[in-house]
Amino acid sequence: MIRTWKVMRFCAQTSVRVPFYRQFGVVSCVQQKLASSLCAPRGTRVSEIVPEASSATPGDPAGKKQSAVPSEHTDDGWGAEDELLNNRKSIPNLKVSELLKDVPRSKLRPDRKSADASREAAKPPAPPVHRKTAIEKDTLQILQHRYQDPNESEERYDKELKLRYTILQSNDARYRDLMMLIGSRKNRERERMLVLEGRRLIMDGYQAGLRLEAIVTSDVKLLADLTFRAKLKACPIFLVKRQTMMEWSSLTTSPGLIGIFGEPSNMSELVTRNATGSKRLPVTVVCDNIREPNNLGSIVRSCAAVSVREVILLKGCAHPWDLKCLRGGAGAHFRVPIYGPIETYQLPEHVRAGSIFVVADNKKPTDERNGFRWKHYDRIDYGSADHVVLVIGGETYGVSDDIRSLIYQLTQNDGEQAPQDRKFVAHIPLANGVESLNTASALSVILYEMRRTLLQLEDTT
Repeated sequence: MIRTWKVMRFCAQTSVRVPFYRQFGVVSCVQQKLASSLCAPRGTRVSEIVPEASSATPGDPAGKKQSAVPSEHTDDGWGAEDELLNNRKSIPNLKVSELLKDVPRSKLRPDRKSADASREAAKPPAPPVHRKTAIEKDTLQILQHRYQDPNESEERYDKELKLRYTILQSNDARYRDLMMLIGSRKNRERERMLVLEGRRLIMDGYQAGLRLEAIVTSDVKLLADLTFRAKLKACPIFLVKRQTMMEWSSLTTSPGLIGIFGEPSNMSELVTRNATGSKRLPVTVVCDNIREPNNLGSIVRSCAAVSVREVILLKGCAHPWDLKCLRGGAGAHFRVPIYGPIETYQLPEHVRAGSIFVVADNKKPTDERNGFRWKHYDRIDYGSADHVVLVIGGETYGVSDDIRSLIYQLTQNDGEQAPQDRKFVAHIPLANGVESLNTASALSVILYEMRRTLLQLEDTT
C-alpha cells in the first residue's frame, strides 16, 4: 500500500506522463483527480486560496500574490482540466448560443453565393418544353373560344341557293337558346323538340313528316345537298363558326349540319302513317338493360326493317331519343312504335294474353331455369301462338332473372296452354370459338327467322 502511494505521488509531481493501460483504469482516474492538488504546495491549493482571494480587497497585495500562484500551475494539463470542470459546475445553465457569440458569422453561415449555387444544384432539372401538335393547337383554340363576340348578328342572302340566312354571333339570345337546346336532352323534352345531325338523318326526319323548325350549319354550301331546298325559305337558317359546330356536335367529326324539328303531338299516328305499305308481324321486342345508344339505335332499325308490332324499353336502357341512338336508328324511330323506358312491373300491360316468350340468351347451354326450354333459334315453333314476345338483353349481363321470374308468373296465371310450351331460350350456334354476337346482330338473326316462319305459315294457310 505504501509503495502504491509513492508511485502515485511520483506520477503527480513529475512532468512526464506515464501511460496506463485499461487494467490501470482506477489508477489513472485517481491521478486525474489528485494531480492538481498534489502538485500545488500546501497553503496554495484551490480549496484554500479561493475564500482568501474573494475576501481580499482589490488593493491588497497579498490577494494579488495568492491569486497569482494558481495561475502558474494552470498551464499544466491537469490543472487546466480541473479548472474547466470547476467553472462548468459553477455555471448552472450553459447554453451553446452564449458560447457562439464570439464566433464570426462567416463561420456560422455559408456564403450567399455558395448557398445559391448549392440551392440551384439541389433543384430538380426543368422538364423539356412540349411543342404542341396541330390537333392540340386546334383544341386549344376551341377551348379558348370566347362566347362574347362584340359583333352583331346580321342577315345575308345567297344568290346561288336563293336562301336568306343569319350569321349568328355569340352575344345573340338565339345563340344561347340553340346551344342549350342541342346540348341538353331535358331542354329538348321540355320544348318538345328533336335534334337530327347530318344530311341523311335530316332528310329522313323531313320525309317522315316532322315539322322543321331551324337549320344550323357551318357552311352555306352544305344546304345544296338537301333535296327539299326549295322549302327552306320559310325556315330560319343560322350560320355559325366551325369551332362552335364542333362544340355542339355529339360526333367526333361534325358533318356541319344540324336540323331542329318539332316533336309531333301523336308519334304513334305518325308511325302508322309511315308504315301503311307494310304489314306488321305479331312480334313485340322487349329490350332489357341495353345501355349503349348505338346498339339500341341498331335494334330499332332492325325492328323497323322486319316490321314488328312494337318495341318496349325497360328501365336501364339508353334513351331512344338520344342523339347517338337517333343516328344509329337512321330514321327508324319514325317507322316503328317505341314505348319506354318503363318499369318491369308495367310490362304485363303491353303483353297480350296467350303469347309465347322467347329469351335470346346464349351464355349458358341447356339453360332451363324457371321452366324455360332450351332450343335452337330455327327450331322454335313461332306460329304456335297468336303473338310472340322476344326479350333481348345487354351484351354484358344478358336478360335479368327478374324478367324470367315475371315471365314465369305470366305463363302460370294463363292456363290456356301448357306453360313449358310457351317459354323458350333461343340459342344461336357459333363457330371458331366465338362466344356471342353483338346484341343488334343476334336480334336481327332471330327476327328474320321469325319473319320467314310466320310468312311461310301465312302462305300455307
